Amino acid sequence: MPTISTCRLDFLVDDETKLIGFIAAVLQISEYELFRIAFLKWFDHPISDNRLDSLFKEYLWTSNVPYWVNDFVRKAHEKFLDGELNYKDYGIKRRVCDRRTKIIGWIIISSLLIFLSIYSYLISRYASY
Repeated sequence: MPTISTCRLDFLVDDETKLIGFIAAVLQISEYELFRIAFLKWFDHPISDNRLDSLFKEYLWTSNVPYWVNDFVRKAHEKFLDGELNYKDYGIKRRVCDRRTKIIGWIIISSLLIFLSIYSYLISRYASY
């Protein structure tokens, strides 16, 4: 997890929207996904996409934070200050690039570089009139 001096985090305590953004950044998820996880932790069942959309839109327009999101980010902030915040505790999965995908990526990049080199050579040899 990233290390940040706790003395620099005092500004987060009074501003709920900044705290939401900070915790989302530390967990490496979007604020939208943070709302989804907070709802699941508070109510112990998933939220519907329509309901989540309306609540998140209201948050974006008015900066009104639902109580369950506020509770979630405050607890996560306390865990962060104690050095105990872990994304795995919230069921967040990281996308990991496997070896096959990396090889395919390198093949595509190499092919593009070879094509660009050949194209550049042909263009330089082309006689302009």
